Amino acid sequence: MAVQKMALLVFVFPVVISIAFGVSVLSDVLGQPDRHLNMWQFVNTKQPSQPGDKDIIIQNLLNSYSISIPVSITVRINNTAFDCGDLYITIYDLDTSPRQVAAQNGYFSQCFVANNSSLPIDDTFSQIIEKLGNYEIVTEMKDKNNQNTITATSHFKV
Repeated sequence: MAVQKMALLVFVFPVVISIAFGVSVLSDVLGQPDRHLNMWQFVNTKQPSQPGDKDIIIQNLLNSYSISIPVSITVRINNTAFDCGDLYITIYDLDTSPRQVAAQNGYFSQCFVANNSSLPIDDTFSQIIEKLGNYEIVTEMKDKNNQNTITATSHFKV
């Protein structure tokens, strides 16, 4: 009988104490502002639809991102009239009124025809969005003379 009590004390008691300690630490951490438990860390790999010109395509954009994963995209231009033009990428926060710019980059003189390259050339667009919500990404390509513009728009969630 003494052996059973000793086995209970040695094997079961540490498990109970560990669970109680873990619950207390986790509840304290999750009780802090801007903390949440993300049990499903899988990112949806489905590409969102892109209304706008068919000559400009946003590539590698996902439907949803977690806060720690950067929004990294490339852009494909299918119209050679925009070779060596300027590319602008803007992310808008749709949960604010009026919508606010969450991130914005400009890439100048993007000459893509010679190598059939994705844009931006010799650079990357990669932004970490730190606020949960709905966002709109707008890619805009202007020709070399700033006379013509093509635009693609898409939505994603963080």
